[in-house]
Amino acid sequence: MSRPTADVLAILTDAASAGESLWIGYVDAEGRGSQRVIEPVSVVGGQVSAYDHLRGAMRSFAVHRITGVSPVA
Repeated sequence: MSRPTADVLAILTDAASAGESLWIGYVDAEGRGSQRVIEPVSVVGGQVSAYDHLRGAMRSFAVHRITGVSPVA
């Protein structure tokens, strides 16, 4: 699931444009990892704004904390 940052940015941007959901691996500021399904809305300044299905709300994710990304099957 791990990909280079440029690939992650491209996938996030494409998903935001197409309105597609993605699985992401994410590490928070305390070092805790999680897997989430998100619906990216925008990618700006190293942040992705997305609807987070785990939290049931819009959230902002730091792209450098995303450990992996893949399409939802």
